[in-house]
Amino acid sequence: MDHSPRSRRQTRAALMARLLAHGNAPGLYRPRLAAEARLTEASVSRIIAELKAEGLVAEPRCPAPYAGGPTSMVTFSQDLHFAAIEIASDRLTIGGGGIASPAFVERRPLPREPGALAAALASAVRDLAAAASQHGVHPRQIGVSLPGYRGDARPNPILPLDPLALRRLLAEHYPGVPVAIANAVVAQAAAQLHRPAGWQGPGRQLFVYLAHGVAGAWIDPAEPPAAIRALELGHVVLDAKGPLCRCGHRGCLEARASTAALAQRLDVPEAALIEAGDGWAGRFPLGALARQAVQDMLGGLGLVLGNALNLLPAERVVICGWPASLPPEDRAAVGAGMDRSLFGGLAQAGITLEFLPPDLGSEPRGALAWAAHCFVEAGGLATGA
Repeated sequence: MDHSPRSRRQTRAALMARLLAHGNAPGLYRPRLAAEARLTEASVSRIIAELKAEGLVAEPRCPAPYAGGPTSMVTFSQDLHFAAIEIASDRLTIGGGGIASPAFVERRPLPREPGALAAALASAVRDLAAAASQHGVHPRQIGVSLPGYRGDARPNPILPLDPLALRRLLAEHYPGVPVAIANAVVAQAAAQLHRPAGWQGPGRQLFVYLAHGVAGAWIDPAEPPAAIRALELGHVVLDAKGPLCRCGHRGCLEARASTAALAQRLDVPEAALIEAGDGWAGRFPLGALARQAVQDMLGGLGLVLGNALNLLPAERVVICGWPASLPPEDRAAVGAGMDRSLFGGLAQAGITLEFLPPDLGSEPRGALAWAAHCFVEAGGLATGA
């Protein structure tokens, strides 16, 4: 076991990250928690005492797993709450509650006009505070998921809003509560990473999300919880004379491989495609021409992924989205595209390629997961503690 010195924040984060990694599981016994967090049992006892005093974890009694074994399990407290705002699939969603499941969720259409969008966000923040009060939700962290987000000071070509103004609005209603704003793909990566039986493994990973938008994120599990950083994968230009993308450029990967592009290929409304969820391939069977078009789309995705991995190698690529519903022979086009652009070829690189179905219509699961991720990363400590 590695007992190298860690800060108070790091030791708390290591323990809380293991609880988060087990999702909706009943909890963890102290010996297993110590082993997984790479902490001594004495350190675990000290940290648990701190977290219990702060109302962050509980330790309910349970039957011993073996004679003389532990008789209590460490879990997150049911009073540990988060709040979230998420914009996805042309909807604005608010929600709040515990880690396992939100106590309330409200979804509304997303207005397209800049002025109307700012007003809708202001209304959403007020409604979030009102709903949280009504349901007894007192968030320790607020998570916000925005498509195209690149930082407070940088303009967003996808969503014309002011994140600083949003922070000020949230601070008015939730003074002292930290706010974490993330690109939508980062929030989705957190949601997938921390779900029960999540896919987190050793080594750097590239997470790719294909839905109404296309984006990527680097996952680095070196220090728990894993660092997640956005990658503007969807706006790599494949063909400067290609279809117009919502970012204003032509021929972006997003304009060729999003659910909007797929719906156009299948000649069906995108809303119907999204509503079909994981079963879209069965509901909208592919003819020969459509199948070839889909394989071309996935081949283009593979080309972009291979080039991304030329810049920064990874051990695993996880693709979450509509391709997961296709048979392996169609999904193989992604690997073929990577093989054409990855230095040395896919086999030599030894990269694991996996496909996950998306959680369409599950907002604000991503923003809530990001809130929990950031709270754990800070060790549950206030800024500067």
